[in-house]
Amino acid sequence: YEGSLKLESLKYPENEIDNEEKIKLQKWIDMLNYEGERLPNKISDEQFLQLLSLSSTNSRRKLLNFFYVKECKKLKDKTRKENMKELNRQKLEERVNRPKGHIEYGLWKNTMFAKSNNVHFKTLLNYKLVNAMIFNQPLVIDMDFFDHMERREISSLSEQLSNSFSCNRLSSDPFNLTLCNVDFESQKFQSIHKQMPNIISPSFPMNITSKSYLDIFPKEKLVYLTPNAKDEMMEFDHEAIYIIGGLVDLRNAKPVTTAKAKKENIKMEKLPIDRYHISRGKKELAINIMVKILLDLQENGDWKKALKNIPKRLLYTSDDSHLLPNNKASRYK
Repeated sequence: YEGSLKLESLKYPENEIDNEEKIKLQKWIDMLNYEGERLPNKISDEQFLQLLSLSSTNSRRKLLNFFYVKECKKLKDKTRKENMKELNRQKLEERVNRPKGHIEYGLWKNTMFAKSNNVHFKTLLNYKLVNAMIFNQPLVIDMDFFDHMERREISSLSEQLSNSFSCNRLSSDPFNLTLCNVDFESQKFQSIHKQMPNIISPSFPMNITSKSYLDIFPKEKLVYLTPNAKDEMMEFDHEAIYIIGGLVDLRNAKPVTTAKAKKENIKMEKLPIDRYHISRGKKELAINIMVKILLDLQENGDWKKALKNIPKRLLYTSDDSHLLPNNKASRYK
């Protein structure tokens, strides 16, 4: 696997912004600011590119509001960290200035136990992932869909990949998570690299390669999970190599993954959502939700427990009645 690329080898093309269009957009933003709209204090060149890629003013307003919320969250997190830092400094100063007396036992005092911090826990979890890369069942995320996504969809993809890595790392029996068909030279990969800066580091416990899964794994073991497949996945196959499409389509969902699996003549299956769920609209699930479902299926094979990972906002029912197979009564609640 090509998991040891150097950071210096990634060179992205410069972002080209039309100065005239940028000036027009800036004047429009100033007008919104005068009208009292919620706007971020700073707008980067990358954010300008995202705004210029949108055609309607309504979508630009929504994106500006998203930038504002994101900026407020960063400011809030920064303030919280500074307050925690000051609080820890005061506690440390209080401990140092405490009058010496009888021997005290406890945390930061005399103790027979070594203190474990987040770095120690992350090291242990990463060691488990390294072991999974060698011995555990592979789970492939197909990254061959950059051309089908816009910037905001790439941003959502980055977040889903990060969440997928986290939930896989916390599992007792993690997958050998493998990203295939990665275009390292693509400018859209830069967003993923920003979200996960260590993703191309040699020590990062996940396989990432520009090769196709057809060049790495036996074709007869590959199973592409796509919501448009005809065959349902009845039970989890521990010998199969499941493939999840690395695609986020916030517009009109197209059967891109199905078309690719058909072209490559790979076996296709879909989750039995219709059997257990009365869902709202489309049945495409986020990548991290798919990873959570497969992790639960790998552990115990219980569909009822695994499908609880689907957010309830995608269902018509708010309780567990949707998990009863063929529950037609809940359709009319």
